[in-house]
Parts: sequence; structure tokens; C-alpha cells
Amino acid sequence: MCLRLFSRSSHPNPPDLPSFPSFLSFPSFLLWLIVVHILFLVVPEAVFAQEAIRILSHQFDPDDITIGTPVQLRLQIEVDESLHIFLDAIEISEQEHLETDKPQVKQIKSEDMPRGKVRYEAIYPLRAFTIGTHALPPITIKYSGADGGTGRIQTPAYLFEVRSVKSPGTTDLKRIKGPWSAPPNWFLYILVVFLLIVIVGVIVFLYLRKRAKPIDLQSAVVSQGQPHEIAYEQLGRIEGMDWITQGKMKVYHTEISHVIRQYIAARYHIPALELTTEELLDRLQSEDMPRERVQRFFTNCDLVKFARYSPTKPEAHERMEEARRIVDETKQSGMGREREQEGEIDENL
Repeated sequence: MCLRLFSRSSHPNPPDLPSFPSFLSFPSFLLWLIVVHILFLVVPEAVFAQEAIRILSHQFDPDDITIGTPVQLRLQIEVDESLHIFLDAIEISEQEHLETDKPQVKQIKSEDMPRGKVRYEAIYPLRAFTIGTHALPPITIKYSGADGGTGRIQTPAYLFEVRSVKSPGTTDLKRIKGPWSAPPNWFLYILVVFLLIVIVGVIVFLYLRKRAKPIDLQSAVVSQGQPHEIAYEQLGRIEGMDWITQGKMKVYHTEISHVIRQYIAARYHIPALELTTEELLDRLQSEDMPRERVQRFFTNCDLVKFARYSPTKPEAHERMEEARRIVDETKQSGMGREREQEGEIDENL
């Protein structure tokens, strides 16, 4: 769009006024004005920040950096005394081979300090775990002024070199040897094995000797009474414990079975306490006794002892009756008369 203030009739040669370029429309012109305005606002602020905050120096301590060695990046910063600065940690989330921490900032004094300026030293601790050249990301320095205005600037990316721990000319490190072990003491091993064999042999010998030793049941019976008398006494004691009423059926059947086994051992001179029910019945085949009754008695007791069978109270009382009938039907009659006759013979002698 072009406006002319002078007509051709009043001025034969009117001056040409500046006009928009042919390629620039009115909206584009407005956009151009906005950009120029922003530049006039931002550029002075950036120039002000660069003049108000200056990075005087940077240094890596130590200069010779190896893998894993603690390193300090030291920055000297000069700022206007009217500003307050804030330093963030170095952003290294994308660099897994670097490790850093929050900076330590302290104010430093200097004789050549310009008027109206303050100097700070910022120390960034860091470590690198790969060799080669590393570039730290730019560090952001935030600031705020007395008038409440804020802003930020960024430092350049600082480079540092990391070398291997191995010095030039040195040979490769040898592999770590395993722990030293003393040669085995074969004499000690042989002695231990020999002692174990002796101990096992003694235990087996004593066990076999105990089983092979004849049991003098007759002398035990004479000193304590007749087998059936002892059995009646033990069964009466079990009845007096009132285990049936208390519901202790396993204890009750275990004790009754034990009494009958003791009676059979004393009556027939066989190790009934060391035999299973089947072995005991096999040994009793040649004896004059009610085998079926004995088998039924021990089978019922074993069901309660080992199969967790819970008998009723009448069944439990029936076990006691079966035990007494076994003793009644197998006890030796006339044993007391024979003992009296033996005593008279001894006195006459």
C-alpha cells in the first residue's frame, strides 16, 4: 500500500516517498517491528548481564587427571555488588561416566578488585570414569538485582582430559592371584578317619553284644514276683491313671502294649520289647498261647499308636479286658508251689 502526499498537477516533478518493498505485506511489516522491539529489549539485557557478571578464570585441580581421581573445577566469578548469584549443580544426567556434586561457593578478597564489584570462587567436585577428552555442559548462573529483576547466564563448555592410571612405559598389571592355601595335612585327615572308624566299630560291637547277651529273665522274675503278678499290678496302675477319661488314648494303649510285651518276655524268655509285632507273633507260634487274641490285641494297640486311630471309651476298656485275658490264659499255674518245694529242699540240704 502506497500513499502519495503530492499530486502531479501541483508539482511537475513530485518527490518519490519511501514505500514498502514489493515483497513485504502489512502483516509481515508488523511482525518485523515486533522482532526489532524484542531485540532492543533483550540485547541490552544480555549485554548488561555479561558486563555485570564475568567469569575471570576456570581451572581443573589437579591438572593431571586419571580415572576415578577426585577433581575440582574452580571458577572465579566477578559480579556487581548489587547482584546476588545462585549456582546450580552441573547437569550430567546424560553422561553416566561422570560424577559431580553441588558447588561450594565462597567470597574472596583481592587488592585489584574494581570498585563496586564482588568476587566469588565456585568449586565443583567431580570424577570421571573413562579415559579421553570430556566436555562439561554449560553451567547456569542465576542472578537477581536489588530492584527485583532476575536473569541467568551460562558458561562455556569446559574441556578436560582424563588419562589411564597406567603411566607411559610401564607394563600391564598382573592378574590378582587367588588366596594362598597351605598343602593338605594328610596325616590329620587319616587320623580323623581312623578315629571315626574306631568309634563306629565300638558302637556296633556294643550293640551286637547287647543283643547277643542272654537275658536272665528268670532271676528277674524271682526277685520281683511272678510275671503274671507283675502284669496284673501294672495293668491296675494304668487303670488308676484314668487316661481314658482324660482322652489320652495313645498313652493308654502304649502303656498297655508295653506291659503285655514285658509279660511275654518274662513268661516265654524272648526279647519281646525289641521285636516288631510281626516278629513277636512269629516267635510265639511254637508257644502254647492264644495267638489270634494276642495278634488282635497288638493290632488294635498299633492302630492307636501309629495310625492315629481314635477309639471310643468302650473300645479302650475292651483293650484292658483283652490284656487281662491274655495274662489269665497264659500264666503258669503251680509256680508258687514249686518255689516252696525248692525252698524246703534247700533247708534239708
